[in-house]
Amino acid sequence: MCAVSRRAGPGRGLVRAFAATARTEVTETLNAPDRAARALIWATIVTCLGAGLNYAVAAVYFSTVVGLSAAQIGTGLACAGVAGVGGAYLGGQVAARIGSRRTLVLSLPVLGLVICGYTLATDVITFTALASAVSALRFANTTARATMIASGFTGPDRVQLRARMRVVTNVATGAGALLAGVALAAGTPLALKAAVVAVGVLTALSALPLTSRRAGARFADQAPPAAAAAGRRTAPDRGRSPFADLRYLLVALLVGINATYFTLLDFGIPLWTSQHTKAPVALISVLLAANTVVIVLLQVAASKGTHDVRLAGRGAFRGAVMIAVACALCALTGGLGALLASGLLLLAVLVMSAGEAYGEAGAWGLTMELADPRNQARYQGVAEMAYAAGQTLGPLVFAATAIAHGCWGWAMLAGMFLASGAGLLLLSRNAVAPVPPVPQPTPDPVSPGT
Repeated sequence: MCAVSRRAGPGRGLVRAFAATARTEVTETLNAPDRAARALIWATIVTCLGAGLNYAVAAVYFSTVVGLSAAQIGTGLACAGVAGVGGAYLGGQVAARIGSRRTLVLSLPVLGLVICGYTLATDVITFTALASAVSALRFANTTARATMIASGFTGPDRVQLRARMRVVTNVATGAGALLAGVALAAGTPLALKAAVVAVGVLTALSALPLTSRRAGARFADQAPPAAAAAGRRTAPDRGRSPFADLRYLLVALLVGINATYFTLLDFGIPLWTSQHTKAPVALISVLLAANTVVIVLLQVAASKGTHDVRLAGRGAFRGAVMIAVACALCALTGGLGALLASGLLLLAVLVMSAGEAYGEAGAWGLTMELADPRNQARYQGVAEMAYAAGQTLGPLVFAATAIAHGCWGWAMLAGMFLASGAGLLLLSRNAVAPVPPVPQPTPDPVSPGT
């Protein structure tokens, strides 16, 4: 008999190419040549493992073990969202005073302890208090982490590191959600409580990589190099306040509007798919997995060049246009059959995910490069406040538009994203990243007799 050669079809070859690219991106991220960056990456991985575990079990735990209703959980999470806005701001203030690395190293164990406190929640009051504390600490940590990147790295290294961290964030969060399947499969109160404690322990342990000598040397607060070399004391210069920087406040506002996208993907599209289309509910998990794949494959490439303010503005606008197109595609799915609706939803999520990659890269470039280098902590606090506000208001915005008005609601969302993207593009034109002035030495006091 003649042997018949079997060649992989185009679909299988494409999957293999995607898998190879994803493996390369993750491997290069984990083996970053800069050891300080590697410490920050591993700290983020451990944190996100716990976050993924928490996302998967939290709703089940609070409803079945604590006995809260959906309305009570929603009220508690709304209060937690408001607390997150305040936590982002306070995180910047604390990081400005004691340093961003120290803020993370001290606050992560506290956050882990508070998460473990969920096992003591017995009613809506204790749940709301604990959820608010967790949200405030998490956003404070996010601000401190952004400040570490903005202060410890320069130019393209900043956005490249943040992009690579985004890749491992998605992978680690997904892995944590898979681990939660063990507790969910058991379904017992003990198993769910053990999962909550595991989240707290992982969160607390994520501070350990940041205690390394390399991380301490890179992210320590140091005197300006010129003054240190001359052995002189320098006058304290805290830089410009972000609240006196109108352009930065406008950038933060528009970045916050774009941040509603995250609840659109996590909350809006699953709700739209299950209640307003004929697509099978099981498609939701496929859509979320598709988003993860696109981010892993595209995020690093999308971030290239966004350390240039003008290119960052273009990236933010490109991302907004893609998300607006995805909104238009979603609007068409309401009256279609199951097969067509499923295909169009998948296409919409792929386009939306690409828009997320470009939009986030642009937002990172703008919020880091336009910040006063002398006051990065407070500037990043304002930017993270905007992110927190956008994510908090996202479900309300989606419910008031797409859910309430269908196609016209999707059109309103598309217009909102286009307007915010165009605003970021305009603000980035002719913008020049601020350069810190050369520090002036403080004159030594003159004794009366000289």
